Amino acid sequence: MPFPAGRRLLVLIAVILLASCATFINSRFTGTLMGAAQNAEADSVGITGTIVNRTGDLLAVDDDRTETIFCVNASSAPSANFLPGVHVKAVGRFQRGLLSSRFLAAIGGTPWEPAATASGGETGITHVLILMQENHSFDNYFGTYPAADGLPTDLTVEGVPPFHLPSAVSSNLPHSAGAVRRSVNGGRMDRFVSAEGSTETMGYYDSTDIPNYWSYARRFALADRFFSSFPGPTLPNHLFAVAAQSPGVDRNSARPPGTGFQFASLPDALDSAGISWKCYVGQKDPGRFGALNPLAGFPSLMRGLGSRRIAPSGELFVDLRSGSLPAVAWIFPSPEESEHPLTDVGIGMWYVTAVANALMQSSSWQHTLLVITWDEYGGFYDHVAPPFRSGAMLGPRVPALVVSPYARIGYVDHQVYDFSSILRYVEDRFGIPSLTEMDRDAASIAGMLDSIPNPEPLLIRGPERTH
Repeated sequence: MPFPAGRRLLVLIAVILLASCATFINSRFTGTLMGAAQNAEADSVGITGTIVNRTGDLLAVDDDRTETIFCVNASSAPSANFLPGVHVKAVGRFQRGLLSSRFLAAIGGTPWEPAATASGGETGITHVLILMQENHSFDNYFGTYPAADGLPTDLTVEGVPPFHLPSAVSSNLPHSAGAVRRSVNGGRMDRFVSAEGSTETMGYYDSTDIPNYWSYARRFALADRFFSSFPGPTLPNHLFAVAAQSPGVDRNSARPPGTGFQFASLPDALDSAGISWKCYVGQKDPGRFGALNPLAGFPSLMRGLGSRRIAPSGELFVDLRSGSLPAVAWIFPSPEESEHPLTDVGIGMWYVTAVANALMQSSSWQHTLLVITWDEYGGFYDHVAPPFRSGAMLGPRVPALVVSPYARIGYVDHQVYDFSSILRYVEDRFGIPSLTEMDRDAASIAGMLDSIPNPEPLLIRGPERTH
């Protein structure tokens, strides 16, 4: 019997209410699941880029978006197909600078040609690579390293003792020429806390934070009297690293002088001597000047072939694999790779590890000297007063590692060096005249080398995995 109209209306209302409740409950349930999934992945990071090196399950990936080379631990998804040249997408979580992948897939690209083999006939060091990171003093990285002149016991500065830092600091400490002068305080090294405006200046890292650097120090050579050349920030020190001078430049700048830098540089001298050089920079546009790309400010180097020899850092891995490494090269990082506060120092350490691994796997390893150093102190405490050279005070100590088959194994060198010491070595090695009195009078880093090579590489394949 048909329902009366009033009852049909009540049934219709009930059906609508039930459907609405079901929709509401389903949406709330689905939303809760989606929210939980999003929260679970909130700390995940995705990168897409080209593999530029593989060492075991450690992949170096040149990220498309950030102009940064990240290291990816692929042990959770091992595959023989993850080769240099292959384009991949990786999703995972950063752990001390290394991306531990939860998802890794090849999405394109073609594997590069097999690596070149050593041709033989070469003797001694024929390639010098200068890799410069940013903003850490010697005591900040190696202040607790055995056999080095590190942090004194019972030390306090303005009532603050040294302390172990977390993985990242909370501020970018002042590191201008004025901050250096106030911190150093006439060589007394006792005003860092007030000059930097933070107790973080007294913080340090150790082998638990930067294990790869300590491994290189144990296997190769470390200098504990290596000073930045200028008592101030990045740009003047980068200029010293390429020219042994920074006339008129005592601070960072977004652009060079109106006519560009007109003083002589080591690349100019190498050109005159017919010796190959290249600069690998962590940016897709290598012609863009910046504190981390000073050579783009030299008009003499931006004409003709010179401009093409300032290249994105991904080309370094291509050149190593193909056996076409130049005689002299500078390697300047992207900001994310640089270890500059507030970035993760682990990301920079793994980027440097990718470079060192690629070198040691290449045909050039047997005849290469790699210098790993940092451009300036970054506001972090160091207890050794900077000496004077050529009438001017050097900047605070910075770490310097020499990685080479010719490095003196486990050696800690106490000779006074600065960036012009690297240029002095290059000049002596290739018969090039000095550029300034700084490199003319500098001690060469040749003292960190042996005459008989030990070609066994130190390949780092992941956390606590070396060979």
